[in-house]
Amino acid sequence: MATPLRRQKPNSHRADGARDRIVAAALKALVEGDGEFEIGDVARRAKVSVGLAYHYFGSKAGLIAVLITDFHNRHEAVVNQSFDKSLPWPVREKARLKVNIDFLYSDPVAPVMMGKLGGSAEVTAIDSGRRAAMVEMAAENISQGQRHGFIAADIDAKVAAAAIIGGINQAVAQAIALRKRPASDRLTEQLWNFIAGGLSLEQVTPPRPARPGRRSREPVRSSESA
Repeated sequence: MATPLRRQKPNSHRADGARDRIVAAALKALVEGDGEFEIGDVARRAKVSVGLAYHYFGSKAGLIAVLITDFHNRHEAVVNQSFDKSLPWPVREKARLKVNIDFLYSDPVAPVMMGKLGGSAEVTAIDSGRRAAMVEMAAENISQGQRHGFIAADIDAKVAAAAIIGGINQAVAQAIALRKRPASDRLTEQLWNFIAGGLSLEQVTPPRPARPGRRSREPVRSSESA
């Protein structure tokens, strides 16, 4: 007796591949069109029917939302990566700023997301929640710097975090829009000076560890960091 064949979802692998091709085609069209694209053109690039594109994303706005979310996911993976916890807070956070700027300079979607699409309803709706989460993480990071003695204790961590994130995003958006961008190293130095001044880093001397064989009344700085 023949063994009955298992029923599989028709074209499941092909369908999954089609969705990825639509997203990739839309990203390319978005960049080439400086924030503008048509579903028909995206479908043609992805070699699928227009109906299939609407089936996956519902509308052009739905597809744009996926592209915005994809950009944020890639950006946050870079910004929130772990750095060597033995590094002093300022050294580690300056390195984080540098990889942030390098990503925004190199990612082809960044100029569109931070430029023409920056004020769109789709970007604003997604940005508001993402920005709030980033402010919370940055505030905790600043609090770590305060506990380790690098940042003035009287600074409100959440207010400072919001100012830093907003300032960095606005400054990088302006730099990206320039015909001749400042070098990423130069922009990193300029923005780090802004951050250092806002956090009064230059006014804070970290506690010094006790000398071997002597007890010190000053607390030894922990290597733990955010």
